[in-house]
Amino acid sequence: MRRYELIVALVLAAGLSRRFPGNKLLFMWEDKPIIRWTVENILNSKNVDKTVVVLGHDEERIRNVLKDLVGDIEFVYNTNYLEGMSSSVKAGIRHVYNKYKDSIEAIIIAPGDTAWAPPEVYDLIVDVFREKKPKIVVAAYNSRRGHPILFNADLINELMSISEETRGLKAITKKYKYETIVVDTIYPGVILDLDTYNDLNRVKYVLKK
Repeated sequence: MRRYELIVALVLAAGLSRRFPGNKLLFMWEDKPIIRWTVENILNSKNVDKTVVVLGHDEERIRNVLKDLVGDIEFVYNTNYLEGMSSSVKAGIRHVYNKYKDSIEAIIIAPGDTAWAPPEVYDLIVDVFREKKPKIVVAAYNSRRGHPILFNADLINELMSISEETRGLKAITKKYKYETIVVDTIYPGVILDLDTYNDLNRVKYVLKK
């Protein structure tokens, strides 16, 4: 009998940051790199059991800023990272499924630049999932959807079949839009990310409101 126990977080940290000057995940926000904020927020969640960081571009540099967390996180290298985010999702889920397939309850997917989503957000979406058991739970702010996104383990096979050609995760969120719970939080950080250097001004503005 399958045992549903584990909430696993996948941190997608393999991208090229094409629109940012340098690797955005290594950009120093206050006293830490962006990727460090993201991972530590997840580790400080009381509801996330396993944290897996998917590496690709700048593998060694990202691994280096997280090296002291090795006992708490797992690394996966996506050899196909040039193919886009979908390939990183699949690399992470393949690792998780092979290692924990008999006990996965849900998988949370968080881009590496989700630095401003605090631990409480992860706690909240897991609590909602465990109470309602939907296919998907999405964190939002002022009704605007953001990240992280939680997927019921029932969707693992479908997550493994996504591609950039079919719009990646958007194909799944669209398919299950009527089986999705959008959780409006008090945290504006769930709608913040860092694609260009100018986004830093937006981040500062939103966080000061």
